Amino acid sequence: MLLLVTGGTGSGKSAYARRLAESLGREAIGFTCPAWPSPGACPTEDAVAASGATASGTLADAKQAAGRRGFAWTQLPADDACAQALIRVNLDSNPYRAERRALVLDSLSGWLRHRVLQIDPREGNEGQAAAATGELLGALLEFEGVVIVVTEEAAAGLVPDPRERTYMRLLAESNRRLAAASHTIYRLSFGIAEAIRGERI
Repeated sequence: MLLLVTGGTGSGKSAYARRLAESLGREAIGFTCPAWPSPGACPTEDAVAASGATASGTLADAKQAAGRRGFAWTQLPADDACAQALIRVNLDSNPYRAERRALVLDSLSGWLRHRVLQIDPREGNEGQAAAATGELLGALLEFEGVVIVVTEEAAAGLVPDPRERTYMRLLAESNRRLAAASHTIYRLSFGIAEAIRGERI
């Protein structure tokens, strides 16, 4: 089951995604990245918890954290190896435990911004970011269990910066692809969630 959580900056998307995971499963895997990949940026609490692990490592190497009422969280960074880590976790996990497991990607937009900043679109390298994005989306859609993706809507209007154009195009395409496969889409405003598609869970 795929759930999307979107909304503006500071709207409470991350906190709501965590509450969803803890209400729908018995254990969760969180892939987290800082929203803004700039030098000296303050990482999120989850990113700090995951800072000692790499997505290319095994779950045994990941940071373990307790959620509400002892809920088990495994924290991994949403880095370049995120798609491969998702595939490996899916293959290595007990299929009979899929219904009790939740996965949270926080966030798709943050992950994509990191990827786009690594390329120079003026040199025709947009395909690298597009390929990496397609690989991640494929891994998310094939993951067995509850999948919760935090994302943002692409900004309205055109922008002159080639990287920003690439980012907005890939984010919009990714959001549409995930939305078409989603069970429910939540939009957060002032910390309040509204189900704009599907049934509220």
